[in-house]
Amino acid sequence: MKKLPLSPLLAALAAGVLLLTACGGGGGGGDEVPSANGPIRPTTALGSSFQYEGICDLETQKKFTRSYLDEVYLWYDEIVDVDPRAFNNIPDYFNALLVRTPDASGRPRDHFSAVLPASQAQSLVSASAAPLSLDAGVRSDHTSAVPVVKVVTSPGGRRAGYIQFNDHEFGAQDDLITAFRQLAAGNVQDLVLDLRFNTGGFLYVAQAAASMITGPSAEGLVFERLNYNDKRPQLTESSTFLFSSRVQVEDRTPTGVNQYPLGTPLPQLNLPRVFVLTSATTCSSSESIINGLRGINVQVIRIGDTTCGKPYGFSQKNNCGLAFFPVEFQGTNAKGFGDYTNGIAPTCRVQDDATVLAEDPQADPLFRGALTFMDTGACPAGTATGLTVQQSAQPRLTPSGRPERPAWAGRLLLPSQR
Repeated sequence: MKKLPLSPLLAALAAGVLLLTACGGGGGGGDEVPSANGPIRPTTALGSSFQYEGICDLETQKKFTRSYLDEVYLWYDEIVDVDPRAFNNIPDYFNALLVRTPDASGRPRDHFSAVLPASQAQSLVSASAAPLSLDAGVRSDHTSAVPVVKVVTSPGGRRAGYIQFNDHEFGAQDDLITAFRQLAAGNVQDLVLDLRFNTGGFLYVAQAAASMITGPSAEGLVFERLNYNDKRPQLTESSTFLFSSRVQVEDRTPTGVNQYPLGTPLPQLNLPRVFVLTSATTCSSSESIINGLRGINVQVIRIGDTTCGKPYGFSQKNNCGLAFFPVEFQGTNAKGFGDYTNGIAPTCRVQDDATVLAEDPQADPLFRGALTFMDTGACPAGTATGLTVQQSAQPRLTPSGRPERPAWAGRLLLPSQR
């Protein structure tokens, strides 16, 4: 199986290190930390993280860790301090500072933040970025994030487009534009968007996908607003993604050749509803598509299983050979909703079948379920609504398995968007 070159993604992560402290010192607890998005006032006696950055003895690294969390962590004001002398390494100290109070599901509220060797962070992204080979080798030559696009007819005679969308990676926006152009030319009446394998990635790709499902009436409405902690109001104010009929961010392809430059008109299906196929690995930026569309009253009919439940995002910060990924923001839609840490429940809970081809409208139970709902307005007979607790099968992977995108890499921003 051919693999996409990984250098563009790794380069973006390296270039995307968010320098929250610019040149200039920091002193006591009352000094403000300069940043590109306005000053941040420390609330611990340690002061600015900048004064500790790049000094790599253990005790200074602990000071960096605590002060950095105070500056950027979404829940900085709920951190319970622990004695740093009790820890002989930075990951253990970092993890001890995270907010672990239970959420509605009983899980620790922050089960996403991470710190790990910077080299390991790159390796994990590299592994998770490998393209998916579906159904024991079928179409194993595909490297596209959008390997399947087709038009089918439902049993009731409706003309439906199907897009299998597997990763919000570099090049995915170009692939999606080509796919939506094909469906627009096919005069489809409905869309089935298959996100069951899609663990997320770049948010600008999700913004484009949602914009192509909608039409001109969505122009300028909020797709997703990133909400940072209350020390960073200027960053929150400037971090809003809008629905648009044109390319807002020029894609970056592995070859460096961009098909659709900035400002290119997007094909828009102008649909009042969309059918989304989901699983437990439908995560992060994929959930943004669902939540963003629901925020402007597009009906999103989910077929499959509950999504992973990750409304949060991060920026990578490297220091002394470690990569820090504390939760920095929560995404909300035009209605201000972003509280889906338990996942987004399906409209129709349909059990997947790992032995059949995902794109087959007759054999694939999720695809077939979407077509049934399309015709009847109801879940397929023998299935249940999202209120039940039945668990679906695991989504299809390569024969050797494909590592999931790490939690901290599921909702990514380009450097220019930070």
